[in-house]
Amino acid sequence: MNKWFLIIFAMLFTGLTTPVASSEKQILRHIEALSRDHYYVHIDDPQIPFQARSIVGGEHENEYRILGFQGDKYIIYIESIEGEAGYSLRGAGYERQRGELGDIVTVTDLHTWVSIGVSAHPYAEYVLTVKKNE
Repeated sequence: MNKWFLIIFAMLFTGLTTPVASSEKQILRHIEALSRDHYYVHIDDPQIPFQARSIVGGEHENEYRILGFQGDKYIIYIESIEGEAGYSLRGAGYERQRGELGDIVTVTDLHTWVSIGVSAHPYAEYVLTVKKNE
């Protein structure tokens, strides 16, 4: 399918619920659940990385789903401000390599959602940075 069709479809699909007011124009949709916050993100401009500063802990997890297309590369890095936050990658259709500046994720399928689950125990404040690599 056409890349732009998929982006428009994702935006229409994510528009079915009211998004949380955000200055981050890269967030397509935000869903709050009992123990999860889900963020659907599209990074279009490689010059503008996606950054999220948040708090997580206990049973709660923040999940960021990055919309990626074949050949897209992302560098994922998390910085703990207070406590110790960690993340795990979920999904299919991409390859992961560990690098000095963070994990490098390369999309191998035509399109996919790269899921980043951020968690901490007992608590952490963090900054997650995802940069699209050219």
